[in-house]
Amino acid sequence: MSRGGDRGWGGVGSALARAFSDDPMSWALPLYRAWGIQVRVHILFVLYIIVMLFYSAFSGSSQFGPAFMAIALASLFSLVLLHEYGHCIACRRVGGEATDILLWPLGGLASCLPPDTWRANLITVLGGPAVNALLLPVFAGALALSGAPLGAILFNPFNPGAAVATLAMPSSLAFWLIYALWSLHYANIILLGFNLLVPMYPMDSARIVHALLWARRGKSSATSVTLTIGLIVAGVLILFGMVTRETLLMGIGFLGGVVCFVERRRMTALDDLAGPAIDLSAAFEHPDHPAPHNAPKDHPTDAKSASSRPSANARTSSTVSSQRSPTRGSTASHARNSES
Repeated sequence: MSRGGDRGWGGVGSALARAFSDDPMSWALPLYRAWGIQVRVHILFVLYIIVMLFYSAFSGSSQFGPAFMAIALASLFSLVLLHEYGHCIACRRVGGEATDILLWPLGGLASCLPPDTWRANLITVLGGPAVNALLLPVFAGALALSGAPLGAILFNPFNPGAAVATLAMPSSLAFWLIYALWSLHYANIILLGFNLLVPMYPMDSARIVHALLWARRGKSSATSVTLTIGLIVAGVLILFGMVTRETLLMGIGFLGGVVCFVERRRMTALDDLAGPAIDLSAAFEHPDHPAPHNAPKDHPTDAKSASSRPSANARTSSTVSSQRSPTRGSTASHARNSES
C-alpha cells in the first residue's frame, strides 16, 4: 500500500515537474490533442481567469458580474483558439509543420515551422487574422438578425460597457444568448484589431512587417528592424496607457517590450557566438604552402594517386561549414512560432 502511494505521489511530482520546468513558456497544462496538434493552456492564463472571475464577483457591479465575465472569457478563449488554428492550417498548406498551440495571457502561440521563405512565413501569419476577418460579418449579421441595436454592432472597442448598455436588461434567456453572441463579436474585433494594428511581437502585425521587409532587405536585417519597431511601439503603448489609465494597454506594452528585448538580446548573442565562417582549405591545398619539417615524404609512385585524392582538411572544412548553417536555420525557425 505504501509503495503504491509513493508511486502515486511520485507521479504527481513528475507531472508538476514537467509543468513547471526551467522554461516559463512550458508552464502549461495539456487540454487535448486533435488533428496532430497538442493544445495547452498556460498556468498564468488559468490564474488570469480565476482572478477576473473573483474580481467580477466582488467588484460590486451588478451589470458585469461573474456570469458576464464567464461568458466573455469563454468567448475570448474560443476565438483565440480558432485564430491559432488558422495559423496552423495556413502553415500546413504551404508545406510546413504545426504541432502545438499554447493559450496564454497575451492570447495564443502556435508552434508553426513553415518553409524558410518570406512568402511561406507571410501566408502562415495571415492565416490567423484571416479567420477573424471571415467571422466579422458572420457575428455582425447574426447580431443584426437577433434584433440587437446598431450600437451593439458598431461601437468603441475601448468602451464596451456602452455597447452592453444598449442591450436589454438580463431578464430572459434571449438576453444571455444575445450577450454571448455580442461577446464573440467583441472578442473577434479585439483580436483582429490588435493583431493587424500593433506591429510589436508577439502580435501578428510584427510578423507581417518582418515578412514584407524580408522580401526586400533580407531576413537578418528585417528581424533587426522589426524588433526596433516593436520596442518603440511598446513604449508608445505604455505611455498611452498611463495617460488614459488603461492598465490593459500598459500590460500589453510591457509584455510586448519584454518579448522584443529578449529576442534582440538572443539575436545579438547568436551572432557573437557564430562569428564569421572561415574556410582554411585553400591554405592547406596551396602548392607553395610549406610542409612540416617532420612530415613523411610521399612515395614517388603514390604522387599521382595522392594528388587525385581530395584533401582531408578540405573535407573537414566543408563539414564545419555545412554544420554551421543548419544551426542558424534551426534557431531562426524556432523564432518563427506564430502568436496572437
